[in-house]
Amino acid sequence: MGILQVAGIALLAAMLILLLRELRAAAAPPVRLVTTLVLFGAALGLYAPVLLRIRTLFSLGGGGAFAEVVLRAVGIGLICEFSAAFCRDLGENMVAEGVLLFGKLEILVLALPLVDELIEIVGELLK
Repeated sequence: MGILQVAGIALLAAMLILLLRELRAAAAPPVRLVTTLVLFGAALGLYAPVLLRIRTLFSLGGGGAFAEVVLRAVGIGLICEFSAAFCRDLGENMVAEGVLLFGKLEILVLALPLVDELIEIVGELLK
């Protein structure tokens, strides 16, 4: 799916959501959710070649473990950002901030083993 199709879907959905907000406010959030999922799916289609290329680059450099952590962290960040944006659209700013905080902490926990590895490497280099 190209940018013209994605932009068209987004603009049509935005106009539909605006219209539904005026006519039937309860119908707008499901349309917004479906649109977000369609756009997220389109983005995932673009993500696959990038994922393959990043794994190849990290494996050539001997950093396969780093690639997995980086890719998982990017995925967590994207999911948190989309979820928080949806919560903000529904007027739930504190819920959105909670999702973002949890995502940041999960990325931090995910990165802790890498920090341990880096500290060991630096310790060995200093000896």
